[in-house]
Amino acid sequence: MRPDPTVTAELAELDRALAGEDSPFTALVADVRAQRPQMEPAFAARLDRMVDDARTAPRRPRWLAWSPLAGLAAAVIVAVVLVSGNDRTSTPLRGLSPQVRAPSTAAESGAPKSLASPAPVTGQARKVERTTALALSTGRADVQNVADDVVATTQRFGGIVDSSQTSTSDSEASAVFALRIPTARLDDAIAALSKLAHVSSLQQGSTDITSSFVSSEARLHDARAERSALLKALARATTAQAIDAIKARLRDNRSQIAQLKGDLDALRRRANLARVDVTVAGNGHASSGGGSWTPADAARDALRVLEVAAGVILIGLAAGIPLALLLGAAWLAAHSARRRRREAPASRP
Repeated sequence: MRPDPTVTAELAELDRALAGEDSPFTALVADVRAQRPQMEPAFAARLDRMVDDARTAPRRPRWLAWSPLAGLAAAVIVAVVLVSGNDRTSTPLRGLSPQVRAPSTAAESGAPKSLASPAPVTGQARKVERTTALALSTGRADVQNVADDVVATTQRFGGIVDSSQTSTSDSEASAVFALRIPTARLDDAIAALSKLAHVSSLQQGSTDITSSFVSSEARLHDARAERSALLKALARATTAQAIDAIKARLRDNRSQIAQLKGDLDALRRRANLARVDVTVAGNGHASSGGGSWTPADAARDALRVLEVAAGVILIGLAAGIPLALLLGAAWLAAHSARRRRREAPASRP
């Protein structure tokens, strides 16, 4: 396996700091060197004597000269194995010195297993986001009734109305809805909505969001594990600089956890609540109940006929009453004239 590029870059920066070059770890190396214990004079003298004895000792056989190199090679192999294992099981905490760097697992920190962060769930069910676009057509006068039925149907199936807009004019009317309906009841809800008016079009789609969900869940798990490790490291920190560094990391970690929780909740909402866009258009044709004529449609048609008949009667009355008044006035005038003509000869001498 190739080493983690982040770990490789940090090791390179650490080597530069150890060599005295400018590096983000320069201050860290200086702090570690300042805190290293001083060698006691007696121990230093003993080491000097051991070096002198080694210089004056008899020459070793030629094969023993290779023993330091063999030991060095063995140490390098062990170090590579340990680094590879750490790369697979832990995440380095950047910006912290080795003495305050927190353990990455509950086993390293000595914490009870019940207090360790739970591992991500594997083998979970697929997360699928479903979307539906439904277009209904009805009479212009029936748009408001159909819109009210859309809201009532959505609430009956446990859904919510994200947004709605209704517009009417002298020539047309329409209503647009953005609904969220539980995915488990989506098919039944679509069937009920389709019966409210004639279905002009129906489009359905689905998107698999399992990978995004698992990725967000894993990042949240890692962030919580990092927070637990930082809290343990904060409890063991002894210097003000180390405490401040850990507190800064905790603030960043808290913001990261909040953001990851929001992302995970949004993905869970997309999987559990299907988005349904409903459009109701008033095109002048009476609603047909999704292709079938129901008693409710008959009642609406009968009411419409009565409304039209009442309108015709009112128009007839409005036009007939003035005409009747005119005819009555003309008849009265003619009758009066005939009576005067009959009475005129009798009144002469």
